Amino acid sequence: MTFTVFGTGAVGGYYGGRLAEKGNTVHFLARSDYQDIKEKGLTIQSPKGDIYLETPSVFNTAREIPASDALLIALKTTGNANLKDQIAPLVHKGTALIVLQNGLGMEEEFQSWFPHNPVLGGMCFICSRKIAPAVIEHQDYGLMTLGALSPDDLELRNRVGALLEAASVPVTLVDDLHEARWRKLLWNIPYNGLTVALNCNTHDLMTHPDSRHLVRILMEEVVEGAAACGCTIEAEAVDKMLSFTDKMTPYEPSMKLDFNYTRPMEIEYMYDRPLQEASSRGYEMKSVSMLRDQLKFIQNRYL
Repeated sequence: MTFTVFGTGAVGGYYGGRLAEKGNTVHFLARSDYQDIKEKGLTIQSPKGDIYLETPSVFNTAREIPASDALLIALKTTGNANLKDQIAPLVHKGTALIVLQNGLGMEEEFQSWFPHNPVLGGMCFICSRKIAPAVIEHQDYGLMTLGALSPDDLELRNRVGALLEAASVPVTLVDDLHEARWRKLLWNIPYNGLTVALNCNTHDLMTHPDSRHLVRILMEEVVEGAAACGCTIEAEAVDKMLSFTDKMTPYEPSMKLDFNYTRPMEIEYMYDRPLQEASSRGYEMKSVSMLRDQLKFIQNRYL
């Protein structure tokens, strides 16, 4: 398969780089560091082995990119309001849309924009960041959970998953994409929001008993919210996620980095939409709502 990466940042650059390293044709759309990638190549520093793409296929405008089989959409959801028109030149007959964004409801939105194209969702459990133009630092993990919005596209899901596995990306294939999105929120909702509200990293949250208690409360509420929406997350998943994060390299999630660099935060898709869906099913996630309100205050005041 051929791939186009829309959003060559910490996530898109990493997964696209892994695919390109194994010989797949990968086109990268880059904006701010296009010239650096063009002149210096793309560097990925990783505990799994560094990658250096000396002459990557990089573009700074979508209309110049050749048609590809799959479009990896790794732009943050804060840009989704204008995204349909931006990616339209890249969506051809049969182009698969693979959504590597955080939150809830993105795949359904993409399907409404391009109703005749297959849509997959990828939940990326990865610690990575861009540390300089054309340089990505992969710190930990890298697992991708991959699902298809439509059961008709399970074969495509399997094919993409096999290519990622061959590129040293561990992949978990799921049949229920909606449930997988709620499972990702089990981590995203507490850690993204609390690291901003408390101005800390994941290690700080996990090693102080009061903040750890806040994480647990939020996780348990996400489990209840998911249940109201027809998605069963086993109770022991909370302890597993806490243990998982205990072992993680001290990390500032994407929302904390956005706050640090005074960029808009992904509040709508990560908080508003899950809150709205749970509320529409009769369950109010009160602690999540309080955290969302704090984040909106912080964004309005400081960003």
